[in-house]
Amino acid sequence: MRQILQSLRSIYHNYRLIPLFLCIAVIIDYSLTFYFAGSIGNILEHEFSPTLVFAVKNDIVLPYLAFTVIFYYLMGYTILKFLENEDIYPIGVFVILLMSITHVMGGLSWFILEETYSNMIFMLSLTSIIIAISVFGYEVLKRK
Repeated sequence: MRQILQSLRSIYHNYRLIPLFLCIAVIIDYSLTFYFAGSIGNILEHEFSPTLVFAVKNDIVLPYLAFTVIFYYLMGYTILKFLENEDIYPIGVFVILLMSITHVMGGLSWFILEETYSNMIFMLSLTSIIIAISVFGYEVLKRK
């Protein structure tokens, strides 16, 4: 048990590794989306993400996915690197992990097909944005 806790702590404090969870979640999200949607028409008609719809319409899904994964990794890495020795580092990790969960749930929404479930995913996305903005505002006010 002690070894497991030690391993989890080392993952938690590794700002290079945490963003990989988000990257994997994005890949899972889009894989599940394309698998469960059944057709490109369903994605074009029902997908919430305007950027994914644009990518599908223009037949650039793989470059879009690659760009998204690289962008998410670089942003997560950069943010956690800057927060590494700050009191709000745990919140940065939490937001990244919350976004990861939201992405996986988004892919599963094509299987579940319930409006309540989709609204819950939207609320989780909104929650991560509100937390990030609130903590940023707190830090700005704290430093004045």
